Amino acid sequence: MGMRIRKKWDLPSEQSGALALLAVAFFVGGAAGCLLAGLSGGAGAEELGSYLTGYLALARDGSLPRGLWTVLWGQVKYLLAALILSVTALGVVGLPVLFGVRGFFLSFSAACFCRVFGGRGLLPALVLSGLPALLWAPAMFLTGVPGLLSAQQLLRRSVGEGRGGTPLNSGGCWCRAGVCTGLTLGAGLLEYWVVPVLLRGLSRVIL
Repeated sequence: MGMRIRKKWDLPSEQSGALALLAVAFFVGGAAGCLLAGLSGGAGAEELGSYLTGYLALARDGSLPRGLWTVLWGQVKYLLAALILSVTALGVVGLPVLFGVRGFFLSFSAACFCRVFGGRGLLPALVLSGLPALLWAPAMFLTGVPGLLSAQQLLRRSVGEGRGGTPLNSGGCWCRAGVCTGLTLGAGLLEYWVVPVLLRGLSRVIL
C-alpha cells in the first residue's frame, strides 16, 4: 500500500529536473534580492527608509493609490509571460530567468522592510509579499514545469531532434491553465482587498 502511494506521488525524472531547475532559479533570484537589500547603505538606505515609512503611513490612513486592474495585471503578467514562453523554444532560457526575476522581487521587497524596520518589518513583509505568494507561487510552478518541458521539446524539434506533441497538448492542459489563472487572480484580489486592511493595522504598531 505504502509503495503504491509513494509511486503515485513520485514525479517522472523529466518533471523532477524541470522543477529543480525552476526552483533553483527562483531561490537564486530570491538570494540576489536579499543581498541587494542588505547592501543598501548611505543615501540609498535613507531614501528606502523614507519610501517605506511613507508607504506604511499611506496604508495606515487607508489612502494607498491602488487600482484593482493595476493590481490584477501585476500578478497576471508573470503567468502570461510563463504561458507565452511555454510555447516557444526561447522558454528553455526564458522560464528560468522569469522565475529568477519573480523570486528576486519577492525577496527584495520583504528584505527591504526588514532592512529598514528590523524585526518589526517581518510582519508587514509577510503580509505584503507572503500572503499573495501562497496563491501565485503554486500557479507559477504548475505552469512553469510543463512549460519548460514543452520548450525543451520545441527546441529539440527546431534542431531536427524529437517528434510528436508537446506536454502542453495533453488533455489536462486547459484545466491546469484555468486553475493557475484562478489562483493568480485570487492572489491579485487578496493583494487588493485583504493586504491593505492588514497593513493598516500593522502600520499603527510599527510607525
